[in-house]
Amino acid sequence: MLRLTGTAPNLDVENVVRDLLEEDAFYDRIENRSAHREHLVRPVTMQIRGSDETILSFSRGVSAAGISLIADVEIPERSTAVLTIESLKGGPVKVLAQCRWCRPFGANWKISGWQFINIHR
Repeated sequence: MLRLTGTAPNLDVENVVRDLLEEDAFYDRIENRSAHREHLVRPVTMQIRGSDETILSFSRGVSAAGISLIADVEIPERSTAVLTIESLKGGPVKVLAQCRWCRPFGANWKISGWQFINIHR
């Protein structure tokens, strides 16, 4: 739930923000998860195996088992990719992962769920 640390410009703005947060919480509840995820927003690049294209995305949540990514392209299920996750402390972290699902996430955006396979060196 929204914790107000400041004052919204008006009740309409506050209601819009609350509605967006409630929508996000509902989306989290309907996801079929095998592990608890924590919110983590970081830039992530995807290098799909068999493709020269680099896809830019952002993470939404992460667990020890996997990560959810938001991008402007659809990712085929069962695709394998090297995910380069930006770190705030050091260099980026590279992980080999498989796309388990992909679906619409607003206009012109897709969200995908990735299962970690191993660290990529």
